[in-house]
Amino acid sequence: MPSPPASDFAVALGERLRAARQARTPKWSLERLGRRARVHWTYIGQIERGEVHPSVLVVARLADALQIDLGELMAGLPAPPPGKDPDE
Repeated sequence: MPSPPASDFAVALGERLRAARQARTPKWSLERLGRRARVHWTYIGQIERGEVHPSVLVVARLADALQIDLGELMAGLPAPPPGKDPDE
């Protein structure tokens, strides 16, 4: 079964995280960010590609490791995709 298309929210968040990581001097690798944030580097790659919707805890760890404000990171992102109706 093919994966559902990436949401605008996930893509925008991933682009922001990648830009923040690459803005570090010297530029941080996924592995370095993963060690600092205590998040596996392959999962960070999935986030940056917009393939997953990470928990707020993971995003907060990444923001903290990158020394960026979580609120600023999230401000102005597209609306997240709707969840499933628990009554269905």
